[in-house]
Amino acid sequence: MTTESKYIHNALKQVHLKAACSGVQGFSISGLATYMQFPELNFCVDMGECPLSATPLDHVFLTHAHGDHARCLMRHHSLRKMMGVERDSIYYIPEAICDGARHWIKAEALFEGVSEAKFQYPEIVPVRAGERIALQYRKDLVLEPFSVKHSVPALGATVLLHKKKLKDEFLGKSADEIIKLRQAGVEITREVYEPLLSFTGDCLGESLLENKSIFQSKVLVTECTFIAPEDEAMSRKKGHTHLDHIVRALNELGDEVKCEQIILSHFSMKYSEKYIQESLKKAIPEKFKEKVVAFV
Repeated sequence: MTTESKYIHNALKQVHLKAACSGVQGFSISGLATYMQFPELNFCVDMGECPLSATPLDHVFLTHAHGDHARCLMRHHSLRKMMGVERDSIYYIPEAICDGARHWIKAEALFEGVSEAKFQYPEIVPVRAGERIALQYRKDLVLEPFSVKHSVPALGATVLLHKKKLKDEFLGKSADEIIKLRQAGVEITREVYEPLLSFTGDCLGESLLENKSIFQSKVLVTECTFIAPEDEAMSRKKGHTHLDHIVRALNELGDEVKCEQIILSHFSMKYSEKYIQESLKKAIPEKFKEKVVAFV
């Protein structure tokens, strides 16, 4: 294992990728900062840092409370106000940490000199595993959180495209026939939810197979904090995923993996980019090599 890059990571130097559902920009190194922006979805996962590129995004999902994922949540809120963004941003926060988040948000505002009389909470939406929530400013997109195992309460989530399609029995009918059916009150469409993006946040590797539906999304973002063989025990102790766990999940699921792209993120600071890329090249099964990319 190499330690040559222990101090070179810079959380404000963004990584840029093009994914099937959106461009992706952000940064994700364990313990330093994680934020991942999906501009075409008007969506951001976590806010460990808040560059100006985050200010247009109206929806932010917080996976858990650790500072390298959460500390700039209210920086995002205040920057939008400062830059004249009129509509409120929406913060989707796991229900288990919402009370703590509200105390923290208020304490931060008072610390900065905001008076009790002028303090206002941002719009916080508590979320729970298994529910579906339409994004406030993108009604065609639905958020579906799921449970993951980490050292603190945490959630991952899937973003789904919600649309209506013609029922199979009406396929091939003419426009006039369709109009007549509608006028007669016949329900001719069915609701379809297409999984675009899944992200796990920080989690134990076993959470991948416990939520194997995430491998149906066009794009999957999952953490890969530890890579070196000797770090596998540490990954379990810290509540994180090891590269071996990802390889195991891919091999077990095989053709059930429908992702067009799998983005690995949240690598430990002790690994160099060279070591990360070389390790993935060696470890990822051949049939998935073109799908898997490191977010570095």
